[in-house]
Amino acid sequence: MIRPTATGWTVLAGGAVLVALGLLLGYPTLTGLGLAAGVAFAAGVGSTLIRPRVTVRRQLVPDRVTVGEPAVVRLVVRNRSSLPAPGFTAVERVGGEPLPMAVPPIGGRQRMEATGVLPTQRRGMLRVGPVAVERTDLLGLVRTTESLSDQDWLWVRPRVHRLPTIPLGVVLDFEGRQASRAARGSTAFASLREYTPGDEPRHIHWRTSARLGILVVREHVDTTEPTTAIVLDTREEVFDADRFEQAVEIAASIAAASVRASRPITLAALGEDVDAVRRAGGYEVLDRLAAIHCGPHPATALLRLVEQTRPGGSLVVVTGDAAGLIPILAAQRRRFAQVIVIAFATGPGATGAVTRRAGLAVLRARTAREAARAWTRLVVGGAA
Repeated sequence: MIRPTATGWTVLAGGAVLVALGLLLGYPTLTGLGLAAGVAFAAGVGSTLIRPRVTVRRQLVPDRVTVGEPAVVRLVVRNRSSLPAPGFTAVERVGGEPLPMAVPPIGGRQRMEATGVLPTQRRGMLRVGPVAVERTDLLGLVRTTESLSDQDWLWVRPRVHRLPTIPLGVVLDFEGRQASRAARGSTAFASLREYTPGDEPRHIHWRTSARLGILVVREHVDTTEPTTAIVLDTREEVFDADRFEQAVEIAASIAAASVRASRPITLAALGEDVDAVRRAGGYEVLDRLAAIHCGPHPATALLRLVEQTRPGGSLVVVTGDAAGLIPILAAQRRRFAQVIVIAFATGPGATGAVTRRAGLAVLRARTAREAARAWTRLVVGGAA
């Protein structure tokens, strides 16, 4: 696409005015200046019609990071012509914002790399692409733009605090070994994750592996083991932006602790579109938490989500205001061995306090770090 720049529009408008004044007032000099402006603009259009014959391949290094960790986008630009390609600007779109990268002239059949720093200060799924090749003439009057690549995703995951796992749950064998009375076929599909040495080749999910370019395996959990069920409240009425990020951090920390201990976990969040995350290439719980956001959900939707959670093991509800939820969630004790509510609320009571009652613990905190300390006291200090 060819379009005038701001300077180009000024030159065009000024040239037209000069030509009009020159003809109206009978001043050939003004007319000549106006025509010269038009010739300069036409020359700019002609020079930008020569487009570089290049291909662009994108690499995200890495494509999954924790908030604040460095990540770069690397563009490998190859000149398909035997003639030198003029320099241009490669404009990558990152989360809808332009990221310009200068590409110098490239020799015939040669390639060049350009890199740009990606923003990772905030959690989320960042759409990267497409890359647009932009060229301007020497006077900066005309710009041409051509899209040359598809789109990828950068997964900016929440921070994770190191936590102990919950040594509780309704299990046939606490250490995870299958008891003699356990029903055959008691394993169930839980999620997809990246292949690691030692995994069963028959568990490789070939369709997802082909799409992502890495080996991904199906992860199964033994339903006779104690499961940690995490329910994340995403109601915008109980969270501001900062407290919601703290809530996502502690949910990610609990999930990561269970994964380290090879304990099965489930995650449920209000308004989550799991299928959309999978289509974008997400295959871990932390990918899902990178994509989660607040929305206008009613409290009844949260309670339905809790009721739909598979019973047994431990239930952890992460919310913003637990005042009206405590009596209702306490009733879930009949379905779970342990119910833990983590409430991110303001006020003098939100200082990392832990309230215990039979089968129920309520942790109140302002930050994820504060909640992590309260969690450690609860787990290491004993069951609620």
